[in-house]
Amino acid sequence: MSPLSALVLQASGLHRSTAVTALHHLGYSFLSAVSSNAIALDRMRSQGGVHLLICDVRIDPVACLELLQTVARERLAHGVVVSGEMAPGTWSALSHLLQLQGMRVFWLGNDAATLERLRALLSDFQPSGGQLGLPLAEAATDDDREAAGPLARGKLRAYLQPKANVDTAQIYGFEVLARWQLEDGAVLLPGEFLSALRRSGRLDGMLFELMTQAVEALRAQGNNELKLSFNLEPEQIAQTGFAAAVERNLRGLDIDPRRITFELTESSPLHAPALSLENVLRLRLLGCGLAIDDFGCGHSTLQRLMELPFTELKLDRHLLADVNNGDPRRLIVLRNALALGRELGLRVIAEGVENAAQLRQLQQLGCDCAQGYLFGAPLDASQIGTFLRGAPLRLQKLEAVQALRPAN
Repeated sequence: MSPLSALVLQASGLHRSTAVTALHHLGYSFLSAVSSNAIALDRMRSQGGVHLLICDVRIDPVACLELLQTVARERLAHGVVVSGEMAPGTWSALSHLLQLQGMRVFWLGNDAATLERLRALLSDFQPSGGQLGLPLAEAATDDDREAAGPLARGKLRAYLQPKANVDTAQIYGFEVLARWQLEDGAVLLPGEFLSALRRSGRLDGMLFELMTQAVEALRAQGNNELKLSFNLEPEQIAQTGFAAAVERNLRGLDIDPRRITFELTESSPLHAPALSLENVLRLRLLGCGLAIDDFGCGHSTLQRLMELPFTELKLDRHLLADVNNGDPRRLIVLRNALALGRELGLRVIAEGVENAAQLRQLQQLGCDCAQGYLFGAPLDASQIGTFLRGAPLRLQKLEAVQALRPAN
């Protein structure tokens, strides 16, 4: 067996020294300690990889994610010990992502890398199997194909549907939906044009155009607070560099990533799981939210909740339909879905809220937010100013609902 090697990437000199001393006692003969991601990568490449990497994500979470991805892709380490705090829900995604690429992953948290702590973490770590420094093959890409049919005429339009706080009925943001407006004024729904965009490789272009229209519509009203959410297709997050492209687009729009949430339907299968996890993790580290959409209509919900760092849970409209008609089973499912969201620390949004009775039921159950025709239908981005100016009147109309809310 070759001598064990390790590299310690930590910002604090004291922490680096503590880790190096502990690793020496654990039998690691070849040791390096650095405070720069770039130097760490150069060092590992120059020596053909290391058996163990200790990486402090507090240095720069996004840069550290890129480093770890490169290390995994080029097989520059058998295992990694991650230290420092991460955004809620991101650790399990990072761990799963790196394990998919053949790395053992250990979580140190905010603890110092002492001999006792590392000995406990690495008790079953056997880094001798397999070679280091063997790059993985790159995935092939599909050929682009031109769209046909209605896309040859007309243009993409962003439609915004309001999201409201259940307790106050006040609008806090919008879901941005895609519509295709033909030259004769007719408006097509996604089911009529999305497949053509998918075939022609234009899903990302659609997303970025929707983001631009929505952000500019709010900015024209002097509003820099309302949140926006956008739907993602599984094949989008399975692309190399997708999150980086989103980051560049957000920077170009000069919008705080914390105002942006991306929605994934629970029933859509993930393509290229490692790449998908990498992109989702990077979006979360940027500050963007991640919602699991249509919760309650698929079969892989719980597994996906465990794997991805969601911040929101959107209840499928069928969970709320006829909930006031005395169906105890439907009410139990709804109540438990809300409880699950709360236990996971997720904002819960009920879709398909169309009447005051449904809103009162959500208030009783303690739901956070709601979306549906009671608060407003999807409207063209060009109409957002009129909608926002009418908000006080709409709120007055809903005050009657608030007054009827049963006392807790």
